Amino acid sequence: MNADFRSVPIHAHRPKELAGKTRVRAFTVPALVLFLGVLFFFRLGHRDLYSSHEARAAQNAQRMLDTGDWGLPVLFDGQADLQKPPGYYWLVAVAGWLNGGTVTEFEARLPAALAGLLTALMVFAFLQREGRPTAAWIAAGVLATAVHFTAITRTARIDVPLTCAVTASLLLMFRSSVLAAIPAACGVLLKGPIALALIGPVALLGVLIVRKPVDGRPWALPLAITFAVILSLPWFLWANDITQGEFFRVFIVHHHVERFAGTSPALASHPWWYYGPRFAADFLPWTPAFVGLCVWMIRARRACTGETQPSLTLPARDEHFRYGMIWFATMFVVLSTAHFKRADYLLPLYPGAAIALGCAAESWLATRSPRTVRLAKWSFGAILIAVLAGWQIMSFVVEPAEHAKEEKRTFAAMIREHAPAPNEVLLFRTEPHLLAWHLGRPLLTRVEWHDLREFCEPPGPRFIVMPPEYVSFAQHIVTSRKLVEVARLEEYTADKPPRPLVFLRTE
Repeated sequence: MNADFRSVPIHAHRPKELAGKTRVRAFTVPALVLFLGVLFFFRLGHRDLYSSHEARAAQNAQRMLDTGDWGLPVLFDGQADLQKPPGYYWLVAVAGWLNGGTVTEFEARLPAALAGLLTALMVFAFLQREGRPTAAWIAAGVLATAVHFTAITRTARIDVPLTCAVTASLLLMFRSSVLAAIPAACGVLLKGPIALALIGPVALLGVLIVRKPVDGRPWALPLAITFAVILSLPWFLWANDITQGEFFRVFIVHHHVERFAGTSPALASHPWWYYGPRFAADFLPWTPAFVGLCVWMIRARRACTGETQPSLTLPARDEHFRYGMIWFATMFVVLSTAHFKRADYLLPLYPGAAIALGCAAESWLATRSPRTVRLAKWSFGAILIAVLAGWQIMSFVVEPAEHAKEEKRTFAAMIREHAPAPNEVLLFRTEPHLLAWHLGRPLLTRVEWHDLREFCEPPGPRFIVMPPEYVSFAQHIVTSRKLVEVARLEEYTADKPPRPLVFLRTE
């Protein structure tokens, strides 16, 4: 098509007649829910907790249920966990409470899986309500099956629930609803001020570029942000007070200021371009389509300035498309300014990319022949089914092999045979959260040599786990008792563990 896209009226690529003909049939919505349910929940609890984040979440939640203290997250060794607010741990604890007071692998991951399901359904419902059923299906499918979104949705991490909260807030903010403050406050309680740092710029640029808010409510954004701060601030003030300022030093200074500035030697710094290839890998299988969309935008913009004649048209006045692109681009820039980067941090911009891609695909389909439309729909469905099948292969074949080297359950059972509760086990100069989860309480974690010496002095057997490089020196430091090696972690794993450990006892 050679028509100048500036002359195309708003919504020209999605007329009401087309929307009426393509409106989603009643039976297809349950089909979407079924697809998402299988993708996110099937065999959700079949594998052991395998990362520090998962094991910490399970420990914090189980301890809340055991002690009844839901205020400050505390690990099994009695140390306050100040890396994150308690939002996710509260959700896991609720899931454990519904399970009779016991947190398992399934309960630890359940809030993330529910958040992934809700995020995809919110994107679908938003576009469907805006009269864009085709875009709704495409956006929800793209978001749910982007490889990293699916992977983290099936993992006990905070990032997908944060994405859910950010998505709910921004979709409400699109129509200038002050109710956006509620999910924004939930985002703050999940991961801290970063939630507002992601929501605020997107909502502000939405006001300026997409000409929102509607109905003359320019006060909606500042009021929503203010309410979000008011709703979430009390817990932060209480936590800082009860820890005598330690929460501010650890959570705000170390995990926010130092991560952003790259001033901590314990945190790796990444170049500004890191998120480009990272997103390209993690948004598969939809990366080629999204890259094509970006090229399409550049060509359309050049056509607008008269540099070339476009062979494709872009829904340049499409408010939903523009909002999705603002969402994606703004968060991408904000996150790229930080020195410390992690792939999971990009997840809150995935819904924006999916919305933009869904709207662009709908506009493209509106200009195609019926045969092309049918082929595109069958191709899209085939990709969704292929992704679903691929995750089953991951679940049955790949994950068991990958997690064999992280196995800690058998090693922990052996330790508790020698040191049944209420015997304390000292984790010396190591923080194996998964081992701590399987050991259960009581535990101690120490790093100083004098702490090891003092722990071993009382009469009776004492039990210690440490990395093998410290064993020889420990046997010279502890002079009052003899340290005897009982077993090594690699004796209880199918593959060589990446972080070897040794179990010792005193005689």
